[in-house]
Amino acid sequence: MKMMRVLLTVVLVVALGVSMPGAISIAQELLTNDSVIQMVKGGLPEAVVIAKIKSTPSKFDLKTDSLLSLKKAGVTDKILEAMVSAGSGGAAASSSSAAATPAPPAPALAAGALKTQDVIYQLVGGKYVEMFATSANLETNMAFFQSKSEVVLEGRKAQFRISDKQPVFLSTYSSTDAPLVRLKPGDEHNDRNLKIGSGAFMPFGGTQKMGVRNEDKIAVTIERDPRGFYKVTPSAALPPGEYGFILATGFGAGSGKVYDFGVD
Repeated sequence: MKMMRVLLTVVLVVALGVSMPGAISIAQELLTNDSVIQMVKGGLPEAVVIAKIKSTPSKFDLKTDSLLSLKKAGVTDKILEAMVSAGSGGAAASSSSAAATPAPPAPALAAGALKTQDVIYQLVGGKYVEMFATSANLETNMAFFQSKSEVVLEGRKAQFRISDKQPVFLSTYSSTDAPLVRLKPGDEHNDRNLKIGSGAFMPFGGTQKMGVRNEDKIAVTIERDPRGFYKVTPSAALPPGEYGFILATGFGAGSGKVYDFGVD
């Protein structure tokens, strides 16, 4: 009965707004950074928060300091990506232009505003767009004295999409710490994979190889700039597909991070 009274009240207000000239329309909800923090701290599941961001008009503050504050407040990487994808105009902007290009993961920065630790940027039009790392799991399958380990990322495509076939990146990681690799979309699951280990074992011993295979690495040219960054450029044009900079030493505990992107 209580829900029915609420429903009738809403219907009545809408009817009055339509029938009375000059009536004030019902205010539409507008999501902000504080709204997202409130949902996260309220215990809403990550998927629910992301769905709310995608379906509701928003006006997010996406400056670097604001994104860091959201991270400290407990907002997950996937929610941050959804906020950046929604952009400052949110759902209202996307509905007015269905063919709009997806927003980059973070606002472009001038060179003087760059972070200097644990970060990778893409150089776009003379400015730097920060890439966010995606969490990935290490899965190992064993059968018939054989083992195979793969890094697995959720989703068949990265949210960060680029059209430049030979993009330029600025990284605080060396090519040894974060090699550029090509990821393989899953055959049966909604994921992307990278084989990172294999081996054979017998009752009295065996061998195990771990690490990124040479065949999965993308050849790059690297320059060290005066600020200490590594300027990384693929040696040849990248064909359309899924790629990422994998933090090679981060999977010892069964999970790690990949700065993933897709080339369209």
